[in-house]
This record gives sequence, C-alpha cells and structure tokens, in this order.
Amino acid sequence: MKIAKYPVKYKYKVARLISDVFSLGLAVLIASVTVYFLQSYEYMLQRIGTDNVEILTEQYNSGLEWQRWLALIFPALVLALFAAYIILTLKSHPFKRYNVTKMNAQQCWNVYAMCASLCKIPVLMGIFDVMYIFHQNMLGGNEIPFSFQLVLDAIIIAIIIRLGMHRISSITEPKAETAEKPADTVKVRINPTRGAEKRDNGQEDKK
Repeated sequence: MKIAKYPVKYKYKVARLISDVFSLGLAVLIASVTVYFLQSYEYMLQRIGTDNVEILTEQYNSGLEWQRWLALIFPALVLALFAAYIILTLKSHPFKRYNVTKMNAQQCWNVYAMCASLCKIPVLMGIFDVMYIFHQNMLGGNEIPFSFQLVLDAIIIAIIIRLGMHRISSITEPKAETAEKPADTVKVRINPTRGAEKRDNGQEDKK
C-alpha cells in the first residue's frame, strides 16, 4: 500500500490497538443483544399462542412471525463496517491535497489509520442505538425512531475527521528554509582604546 507514491508499512500503535479492541467489544455486544432479542421475541410469540398469532397476523400485522429476522441487519452492518475499515487501511491513497514526501508518508498513514479506527466507535454506538429502538418497537414499545445519540455520533465523527486532516496538514507542511551563514567567515573586532594605547606607546619609544 502507498500514501501518494511512497510505500508505507502496516504498523499497529498502542492507541489504535485499544480503539480496535473497544470496537470489537461493541461488535460482540451488538451480536449478543441480537441473539437475546430473537430469543425474547420467540418467547413472546409462545406466550401469545399459535392461534392468537394467526389472528393477529391476519388482522393487524402480516409479518408478525418473520419480521424478527430483520434484527439480523444490525450484525450485518457491523460486519460491513469492519470490512470497510480493513479495506480503507489496506488500500493506497493519493493524498493529492497534501505535500507528502518519503519522510512523512508513514506518519500520514499512521494518523489516517488512527482516525479510521476511532470513527468506528461512534458508528457502532449509532448502530446500537438504532437497534435498541427497533427491538423495543418489535416487542410492543412505542419508541421514536430518532434520538439525540445519532446527532452526537455524527458530530464526533466530524470532529475526528477534522482533527485528522489538521494533523496530516501540519505533518506535510513544508518547512521554511533558513539562510545559512558561511562557516569560514571570521569577524574581527578592534578595541579602539587598546589601539590608542599602542599608538601612544609607539610615540613614546621614538622619543
């Protein structure tokens, strides 16, 4: 993989490792909650009874029995998110708007990979929030399909991206060249007082 035209190595920093482990924990949480929801929904149908389920299906909700499987879309979104993260960190990026050199290419990739890893966390939190609303409504609740958490997640993602762009911009900013002074130039400072004393001594000797 390359940043601009310079090859970079896939390196793991401690901060990104912590971020990925935390993201993986959220993914496991979403999968486990999905399994619990499917079990709870099956238990709810059993309590209603087969005859009552058929009546409710005919009169009110024709998808009462199969709609529970829509909950699998949330683990699928998690898998898609991790797949996109792996692809984005492994593919090459041109970074045309930045002054990328051989010396700073690896630093640019490190910052980019860290930002991509951090962005997973608010996305997973948003998926979890929407999943909670979906589960509550499927189990008979009346939750509004929107929450402040989604707005907060979007703001956090925008902040992470902006800080990452600013960091890469500062890394690739060309440094001003300082004018070097010639090393062989020697400055000689003459003390006018000592010069006057020498002239006076010379005149006295002649006398």
